[in-house]
Amino acid sequence: MDPPQILQILSEHNNNKCCCYVYRVAPRYQELRSRDVPTAEKDGASIKVIAGEALGARSPIQTRTPAMWLDVTMRPGARLRQPVPAGWSACAYVIDGEASFGQPGDEAAGAHHCVVFGGDGDGVDVRSEGAGTRFLLLAARPHGEAVALDGPFVMNTSEEVQQAREDYLNRRNGFEMAAGWTSGQ
Repeated sequence: MDPPQILQILSEHNNNKCCCYVYRVAPRYQELRSRDVPTAEKDGASIKVIAGEALGARSPIQTRTPAMWLDVTMRPGARLRQPVPAGWSACAYVIDGEASFGQPGDEAAGAHHCVVFGGDGDGVDVRSEGAGTRFLLLAARPHGEAVALDGPFVMNTSEEVQQAREDYLNRRNGFEMAAGWTSGQ
C-alpha cells in the first residue's frame, strides 16, 4: 500500500464579507471521507469532486468562498475541458505524470509543478501526456486583497499576522482550545 499523500491548501476569505477576521470566526469542520467523495468519469478522465462541481457531480462540502477543488486522474492521451467561472483564479498542481494545460502544443507540466491560469477564460483544457497524469485543479473567486504571511498565519497585513501570532500564543480569539488539540480522527 502506498503511503498517504498530503497537500495543504490555504484558502483566502474576503474580510469584507465577515464581521471579523476569519481566524476569529468559529471553525466549521466538514468531514468528507474518501469513500464518500463524489466521482465522475468521462473519456479517460476520473474526477473526485472535493469541493464544487465537475461532470455533473457535486460535492456536499460548503465553502465560505465559492471554490472548486478537484482531484483528477487521466489515462494516457485523455483530454478534458473543465469549466471554471469567468473571472475566477485557477491553478493545477501536478501530483504524478505529465499534462499539457491550455492550447495544443503548450509545454507539459510534470509532477510537483503548479500551473497558474489567468482569470480571463471560462475553463481549463487539459491533455494527459506519457503514461497518464494525476493533478489537483483548484479554482475560486478572487478577492483582490493584499496577502501577508508568516509561517501558518495568513492575513492582509503584517500587523494582522503579528496579532494572529500573539492571539495564538496567548490562546485567545479562536485559539482558546489550541493547547493539546488533536483531530480525534
